[in-house]
Amino acid sequence: MNETSAITIHTGPLWELPPDARLVLLLGDRGCDHLREIRRIAEFRGRAAFIIESAEELQPRWFVHAEAVGIVLGSTGLQPLYSAVLARIRELQAVRAQGMLEGFAR
Repeated sequence: MNETSAITIHTGPLWELPPDARLVLLLGDRGCDHLREIRRIAEFRGRAAFIIESAEELQPRWFVHAEAVGIVLGSTGLQPLYSAVLARIRELQAVRAQGMLEGFAR
């Protein structure tokens, strides 16, 4: 994979995410049984999946080799979190384009 390639974002239910979205971010409450079940299913299908409650939780190492990311919203009213996660992914993508993502920490 080219380190400067763009990260493609796909948003929707887990079953609608394309196979190349090997990283899945589940936005919502970590205590939600529904999100924990979706994470389990995603991991069973060979995807890395993380429940995210804030954009600051995104780890740069998750995006080093990510070409496509799937985002699943756990409930309604998560637009502010979704917007913050997209901004953080764009930030990490800009750092990756400079070839510095692996050393980037926040």
